[in-house]
Amino acid sequence: MSSKDSIIMLASVGTTVIRAKVITYDKIREELADYSGMEVLQVFTDDSAAHSMSDKEDKVYTVEEALERAIALGYSKVIAVPVFMTKGELYNSLKSRLDFYLDRLDIKMTDSILYDADSCREFLEVFETFAQLDPNKEYLLVEHGNPYYHCAANTYLQKALDEKGYANAKVIQLKERDSFGQAITFLKARHADETGAQVVVTPLIVAWGDYMANELYNAQDSFVWRLRNAGYRAVFTGAGLGEFEAFRKLYFKRLDAVKE
Repeated sequence: MSSKDSIIMLASVGTTVIRAKVITYDKIREELADYSGMEVLQVFTDDSAAHSMSDKEDKVYTVEEALERAIALGYSKVIAVPVFMTKGELYNSLKSRLDFYLDRLDIKMTDSILYDADSCREFLEVFETFAQLDPNKEYLLVEHGNPYYHCAANTYLQKALDEKGYANAKVIQLKERDSFGQAITFLKARHADETGAQVVVTPLIVAWGDYMANELYNAQDSFVWRLRNAGYRAVFTGAGLGEFEAFRKLYFKRLDAVKE
């Protein structure tokens, strides 16, 4: 599968939390390199995050730095592998930055993890292997990002959950105006306030960091604390999806799709 004239850019928004990088993005990069036999550059689309990590042992590039590096190394083709869950604003912004180099490089970009009905079913099959959804608990699968871009993927994922009989699981778009109200409506319909069932808040993000921790759990006005104040036995799972090997292998499939 190795290609001598191609190089891979693994692109994420980035993090300044070293442990989060090591157990998610670094593992994806290493496994992609082993699987493809190609060199993989670690890219953060957040330039400040990339620069803050640039003095660390493993080089982290901005988008433009990585493309210039590919040219300097003599590569003519670049495969950009975004880690993003959906084709949202981060995905589109990355594509725009790549397009500026189309006159100098042959650039391909893989799909996001969730992009149509089949990819959502595929993700759910993988998710089941490590999430172990308990029928005696209620689940709020929280997706982060602009609702305008993410709505279709979330709808497909909810349909996949429904098809598999997971009536106790609801996809919530955190940034949607009435996301908390939607969660309460779902939990009331499930009679979670009467049964006392545990409500598990699970973020659908690749790498866990302080920002999401504050929004979902740490802060007094966070999602979990608001649920608790409303009378629910809410807990959260503070793990990024990228920590699970089965999830990381989905990037192999996205890579294969553009190499066919």
